[in-house]
Amino acid sequence: MNISVDYKVAVSKPTLYIGECWKSGEGCNWRVRAAFIQNSQMWEIRKFVGPHTCTSTRMTEDHRKLDSKTICTCIMPIVKDMPTIKVSVLIAEIQARFQYQVSYRKAWIAKQMAMEQLYGDFDASYNELQGWIAAMQEYVPGTVIELQTRPYYGPDDQLQLGKRIFHRMFWTFDPCVRAFPHCKPFVQVDGTWLYGKYTQILLIAVAQDGNRNVLPIAFAIVDKENMESWEFFLTNLRRYVISNDNICIISDRGKGLIAAIRRSGVPWRSVYCIRHIAANFIRDYKNVDWKRQFVKIGKRLPYPFNISF
Repeated sequence: MNISVDYKVAVSKPTLYIGECWKSGEGCNWRVRAAFIQNSQMWEIRKFVGPHTCTSTRMTEDHRKLDSKTICTCIMPIVKDMPTIKVSVLIAEIQARFQYQVSYRKAWIAKQMAMEQLYGDFDASYNELQGWIAAMQEYVPGTVIELQTRPYYGPDDQLQLGKRIFHRMFWTFDPCVRAFPHCKPFVQVDGTWLYGKYTQILLIAVAQDGNRNVLPIAFAIVDKENMESWEFFLTNLRRYVISNDNICIISDRGKGLIAAIRRSGVPWRSVYCIRHIAANFIRDYKNVDWKRQFVKIGKRLPYPFNISF
């Protein structure tokens, strides 16, 4: 890679390996021959013809030997320290190290390979979920987990007995439950997409103490952000975390959430989140100064209309 040349494997056998220049057909005689020595149980280069006599311009775009496996090995420490690192940053790192700019797809595949080696693949992670639940409940006493699964149907649409697939899960921790009664009587709820092979949604509820410190109190992973998912989340939030009725729910007041609150029958008041409204305001009007003024107006409103995190 440093001298912008490449080779191909001409022969690959258990006891013989021959490599030659990619441009051997154009007259370059670079060649290496190695044999496996039985006595030493080692490979030995028996013949070498070099250097390359072919002329080559700098391959600025890519190199055949700089494949995803090679890149994976190189970026493994970086991905381990920063799993959320962007692929564009990895491309820049590869270019700085090897002076080649690899394609986005090749770098993306390399990162996925690194993530799989570090943390396991997506399917294996789901299969380990039961073990994680058991460990949390044993070593973090008071942990509450509600897991729902669905029947599994094979490719032929036949029910596979003894197999279940993940549907949704709610969980909270005992310290969060015990801390909430000491927080302000309002909770902010929202959802965000999970990125990966399975794009599900993480729902989260957070509270705030008297010093404006944010306290996460409940979590859930669901397949969609609809009424059924929000009802599952709110029902368990009510059952395990929030026992009192005088609670204000701050949200973007999505249709699914509002319908879930009404259907659940909990006497919680639902109000708009100022930040969500401000984000919609700047999206529609493209005026930052108007957005600031809007936020100031919202914060001057009397409680509970002035709540923001």
